[in-house]
Amino acid sequence: MKRFEGLKRIESEETPWDILIIGGGSTGLGSALDAVSRGFRTLLIEQDDFGKGTSSRSTKLIHGGVRYLRQGNVSLVSESLAERGWLVNSLPNLVQPQLFLIPTFSFWETWYYRIGLWMYDRLAGALGLNSSKRCNRDQALELIPTLKPDRLSGGVVYWDGLFDDARLCIEIADTVWKNGGLALNYVRAESLLKEDGKVFGVSAVDSLSGSRFDLEAKVVIQATGIFSDKIRIKDSNKSTSIIQASRGSHIVMDGSFLPNGNAIMVPKTSDGRLLFLVPWHGKVIAGTTDIPDENICLEPKATDEEIDFIIENAAPYLAKTLTREDVSSAFSGLRPLVTPPKSEGNTASISRDHYIEVSESGLITIAGGKWTTFRKMGEDAIDTAIQSGGLEDRPSRSQSMKFSGDLSAEDSSHRFARKVSNADTLQSWIEEDPKLGERIHERLDYSWAEVLWAIREELAESLEDVLARRTRSLFLDASASLDIAPSIAQFMAEELGRDSDWEEQSIAAFNEIADAFRVNASD
Repeated sequence: MKRFEGLKRIESEETPWDILIIGGGSTGLGSALDAVSRGFRTLLIEQDDFGKGTSSRSTKLIHGGVRYLRQGNVSLVSESLAERGWLVNSLPNLVQPQLFLIPTFSFWETWYYRIGLWMYDRLAGALGLNSSKRCNRDQALELIPTLKPDRLSGGVVYWDGLFDDARLCIEIADTVWKNGGLALNYVRAESLLKEDGKVFGVSAVDSLSGSRFDLEAKVVIQATGIFSDKIRIKDSNKSTSIIQASRGSHIVMDGSFLPNGNAIMVPKTSDGRLLFLVPWHGKVIAGTTDIPDENICLEPKATDEEIDFIIENAAPYLAKTLTREDVSSAFSGLRPLVTPPKSEGNTASISRDHYIEVSESGLITIAGGKWTTFRKMGEDAIDTAIQSGGLEDRPSRSQSMKFSGDLSAEDSSHRFARKVSNADTLQSWIEEDPKLGERIHERLDYSWAEVLWAIREELAESLEDVLARRTRSLFLDASASLDIAPSIAQFMAEELGRDSDWEEQSIAAFNEIADAFRVNASD
């Protein structure tokens, strides 16, 4: 993906796009993926960077949803498990099976979860990962040596998927490009283009250059997550709010808390939620919280209360003392929960946990849902676009698409697996310049070659793009990311042809963002 090529194509297009998608998170990218799978001329624009908001701040789980099973939402669990199986098979380098242990403290508790997870396995069918099973106290401690043994009776083992959310965003965007579509970051939709009350495109601006262009399309879909109401109100001032944001925060700890690479699921926290402790890129992520938040923004911050809540609810399960000093980073995301309007003159439908609306102008809104079902959400959005926009009825082929960097399971252990099939290119760069093979920081497992690839091929335009999403450095170790930021800025400036003022401004902007990821030690 090369930005100048994408902008040149936008400027040269003389006929309307079939489908124009606003929003570069999981839902928008899933919609673009499905659209190109059907052969539609597809354009996606994102006001900031792909996955900048909620879609890079998940708990990193591709899952059926154990809590939805407890709620009796069998249809959602079945759909999610099918999508989980598809993802594990399609992208073994980014989505992998993960063992979870639910620690139990009585005979009856063990069998309660065992029966529930037996049902979970049955719903997955042929797409299941591994069978759940109960284990005794010694087996539980063998799986999680750092588990606190006090009162421990045993546990129940089950399997779900673990993934890298921001990396998957880039993988999908690249696949859209390679299948004839276009996905561009830093292109902001400023207003809707209308004729006789019907939407026929958007007026947009390139946030980096200031260039403006009118983008015409047969169908416009907005998949802007927490910002959905903003565009709905632009479309019609009669629109009522459908989004209720919920803040989910996480902490990141040293990998020694889960040395065997197995995960823990705490079935009930003090507020009745699930809490996950999962191994991720050599660290451990613990979360999440669920706090209503009316402050809709791109940079939500985990509060001290939330950090303490996670520590207090994780610590009773760990033999090793967990304190704020053990937390290398903390991050927060806003989940766009949907409350559908009850009395509007719109064509609306609710499909399980996501919501699709077609306004009187023809604008399609898709909101809600979760990462696991991003492809199915995209399929539903494009089905709606065909029905409401008069497009040719073509079947979805997104389930059978070959991703841009397909790897076999055997290949996925390669050092550069996160760069998928581009490992050979990275290696050739390192042979030409051995310094590119060095780590960017002693505590970060990323090379300078990977930074260079992000700039040249993955539309990385800012320090945050590189350190938060193309690599996951900021999420893994906020202090190390702040240490290396000046060097990355200088490297990017040389590659992009930027001056020293750009370097200084980039460092200042990144420091402000990164400060929210740092956790102050306890007094």
